[in-house]
Amino acid sequence: MGLRERVMLILRSSDAQRISFSITGASGSAITVNGAMLGQVAQAIEDGTITVQSGGVGDGWAKYSARAEGSDAANTLYVGTNNTGSRDFAGLIVHEAVQAAFDLARTTIPWIDNEVVAYIAQGYYYRNSGFRTSRMDPLGMPYLGRMIVDDIRSGGDAGDFWIGELRASLLADPTYHSYIRGTFTGDG
Repeated sequence: MGLRERVMLILRSSDAQRISFSITGASGSAITVNGAMLGQVAQAIEDGTITVQSGGVGDGWAKYSARAEGSDAANTLYVGTNNTGSRDFAGLIVHEAVQAAFDLARTTIPWIDNEVVAYIAQGYYYRNSGFRTSRMDPLGMPYLGRMIVDDIRSGGDAGDFWIGELRASLLADPTYHSYIRGTFTGDG
């Protein structure tokens, strides 16, 4: 199975399709993520609207590029050398697919919220697929996303404490400094 097919299979899997949550964003607006959004990204990959490309990012990484910038092509999911059969990889794909879904829907959203909900979706995928938290870095953002999901699923406060921790982590991480305080605007 090729990389493109693997990505579509992940996004159409029952573990991805059962993702469904809403949070209140930093700006006070409701943000919803669900399996239908991931299915739309899979369809866009199948139709050729979104391209999946090996390389362009480091090993173990992935990124979605909404626009052509520098060496990045528009509407392209870049995937580094990864164990494509792992749940780690699948969670990473779900994360990037959330951002691709916002692009397809022409959504304008603060980058911090874009990243927060992508990490929550990644955490949701890990929970749905049985990925144990003991295998996760307790200081990592995917772990924080998973803690938010556990709060949501237990009927808690929608992870307000953990959402605050995730936002603080994103704001402090140099990886995100160049854009995290800005706004993402999808262009389809």
